[in-house]
Amino acid sequence: MKMKRKRALWNGEETDNNQSEFLHRTAITLTIALTIFSVFFFSAAAQQDTAAGWFQKGLDLGSNGSFEESAQAFDQAIKHDPRNTSFWLSMALMLELTGDRAKAEPAYQEALNLTENELQKNPQDGDAWWNRGVALDSLGRQAEATEAREKAVSAYNRTLAGNPQDAETWFHMAELLISLNQKDEAIIAYEKSIELNYSKSGIAAITISNMLQDMGRYDEALSASDRALNLTPAASVQDRLLILECRGILFEEASKPKEALQAYDQCLQLDPDGKPCWMYKARVLHHLQRYNESIAAYEKAIELDPDMSNAWLGKGDSLNASGRMGDAVLAYQSALKIVDQQIQDNPENAMAWEGKGRALEKLGRLEEAIEAFNRSIEVSEPAFAASSASEAAWVGKGDVLRAQGKNEEALDAYRQAIELYPLDPDPWQGKGKALHALGKRIEGDFALQLAEKLGYRE
Repeated sequence: MKMKRKRALWNGEETDNNQSEFLHRTAITLTIALTIFSVFFFSAAAQQDTAAGWFQKGLDLGSNGSFEESAQAFDQAIKHDPRNTSFWLSMALMLELTGDRAKAEPAYQEALNLTENELQKNPQDGDAWWNRGVALDSLGRQAEATEAREKAVSAYNRTLAGNPQDAETWFHMAELLISLNQKDEAIIAYEKSIELNYSKSGIAAITISNMLQDMGRYDEALSASDRALNLTPAASVQDRLLILECRGILFEEASKPKEALQAYDQCLQLDPDGKPCWMYKARVLHHLQRYNESIAAYEKAIELDPDMSNAWLGKGDSLNASGRMGDAVLAYQSALKIVDQQIQDNPENAMAWEGKGRALEKLGRLEEAIEAFNRSIEVSEPAFAASSASEAAWVGKGDVLRAQGKNEEALDAYRQAIELYPLDPDPWQGKGKALHALGKRIEGDFALQLAEKLGYRE
């Protein structure tokens, strides 16, 4: 259950209940990313037809997985304030998560252009350097992105030298340090912002929890998540939702599914229409073999968003596990119909092609599944892009090849996936099984043990 921490902040993707929590947790990265943008643009009075009102609506829709509607809301915010960099970055991210990288790139470029104007006025603007790093990273210009982030750190250090009690700057510094892979220093900066009673102390604490979780320090991570809840006022509903989602995922990774279910139920008490929490709840119920309840939870997610293909796939898995094979096929066919429409709308939608591969695999149409995965790999953006689906497509292709008994070819597919993201347990699990099938017991055991350490669960 490892998350792609591409912390210029991006990645978000829902998952069916047979995928690893590596993908399951990426939605949390998205929510944190949107939360950070809200720090850059805060308005106490977010009336409906104002920049602040539309921005808040975009945040809420994005956090709930409604990416297209979120992009539309951010577009409305831009019409009210076209020079707000955070608006452009937020809209770009949502466009990319709909699978439309072509529309996202001009928005990232516009954000980059705005930071140039801001830095011409004030070369010491740490926030502008940070936003510039995000835009550059999202455009694939990683070396320049790192340079921009380092300049942001220098700017924040100057601010803190003059005012070491600036809690907001400590928080921003922590986020930057994560993006530069300086996790120990980031935790110190987060702790400083909490010590100074920053308004987002709960988000600081839950991000510390996520980092501890990634290190396998579950007891400390759980304590940090408890602290996050205690630091977050009841009125801060979106922040509490994020923290509860993180707690649920943490409990799952710590092999405490009942506690995870309790956390997701608390989420749904706060937001009964929260699509991500219904998906998370359905997933846990499936693993607890409470298939009828899992089916009902997936149906609730489908009721909220009938075009959520992963909910149909998850429902199909639970139907299949409960012995209702005919109904499962109908659910998988519904998922296939949805992704086919997405592909018709945008033939370059790599995520839709990857979803088609998974649906076809579940329907037993393996050769067609491989063709879909190959197409996803072919049209996918590079790994830095939020719309990239290549790693998941390589894993899917490997799984299908292994199911066909083509274990040597499967190993090559898993190798490609591991090169793209070594911390995803799924390709390691597949690699281990393929090696076992080839009689390579010792190598296979090593791969399976590594998958388990990375958080793989059946």
